[in-house]
Amino acid sequence: MSSALSMPTYDQVINAIRSAGSSNEHYFGFPERSDGLYLQQDPEEYASFVHFMINQVKPAKLSLEIGIASGGQTKFLRDYWRAEKTIIVDIGQHEKFPHWQRIRPMVNTDIVCEIIDDSHSPSVRERLKPYFGKVDFAFIDGDHSYRGLRQDIFLAKDLMMPGALMVLHDTAAVYDCKRVFDDLTRSKDFVLVRNFQQRFGISVWKLLQVRRPPNAFNRWSGLGRL
Repeated sequence: MSSALSMPTYDQVINAIRSAGSSNEHYFGFPERSDGLYLQQDPEEYASFVHFMINQVKPAKLSLEIGIASGGQTKFLRDYWRAEKTIIVDIGQHEKFPHWQRIRPMVNTDIVCEIIDDSHSPSVRERLKPYFGKVDFAFIDGDHSYRGLRQDIFLAKDLMMPGALMVLHDTAAVYDCKRVFDDLTRSKDFVLVRNFQQRFGISVWKLLQVRRPPNAFNRWSGLGRL
């Protein structure tokens, strides 16, 4: 990442988001671009989050993304905030996923593991075991169902080290994601760091510790104490 991009202003980030292109102009409020990133974000909300990451979060050594859609968010964030290495997990069924093949080479990180499969599959967890306890940043934007999101968080807990940040998307706009948000506010392992809630909701959580590692029932059902 160049020094010229290291400390952009909030307005510069918003302009960059709009220039990058959305996946639906009517819904997200900024135009699509055939060669763009197909972002699925509210510009002001996402700019607030990115600006927070730039100014208040140290670079990650190993990051995790569960659910990337086009991969546009994965690329955009790493254009401004450094993640040395990244793990990608996506089921590959989103309508914008075909753009990932084009966007992937432009992502400013070393993608050390890419799994195109259901994040809830036991085989995915097995493949990720070498990274358990090593992730210091996770962005979860995959299954938006109540149990599915919880399953992804249980997987992330296995991978995250104490002090790592976890980001959830759509925690204001999607009912099941809001339920998980409410569950996390009662967690003894996570604490809410920031909540950007202009429209869809981007919540940032810190893992304090893992009092009890996720068990087979947690991973299978998505239920249990987060």
